[in-house]
Amino acid sequence: MKNYFFAAVAASALLFSCKKNDKTSCDNTVAALAGNYKITNITLAGQSVIDQYLDACEKDDVYQLKADKTLVFDDAGTQCNPSGDGAGDWDVVGGSLTISQTSGGGYDFSGTVVNKCNSFEVSEDIGGNYKLVTTFTKQ
Repeated sequence: MKNYFFAAVAASALLFSCKKNDKTSCDNTVAALAGNYKITNITLAGQSVIDQYLDACEKDDVYQLKADKTLVFDDAGTQCNPSGDGAGDWDVVGGSLTISQTSGGGYDFSGTVVNKCNSFEVSEDIGGNYKLVTTFTKQ
């Protein structure tokens, strides 16, 4: 009976002592944020205003934030007329994210970033104590 107890304890210790090393970093860094994203929400004073900021054809567009700090904007899904394909640059410095379009469609963003692993939010002060929060969700 003693041997079974010790075997069970040893097996439990092995099972629960293993750590997964494949955890994704949720830091506010270029490496952690690089990936493909869609804008899934825009809020102002806690209320969703995505319909006021994005046309239907823009809601399925993809921001490709590349690890070399370049940006490809893909007018995916329903095409806008004219097409919103474009390119640009992006960077994260001191907790602030900046997305700058150099050609084509898409939007420029600059604000405080909060990485939530599968999404991130950019908060922009727009005056009068109002914050515009744009949520990008990883694809």
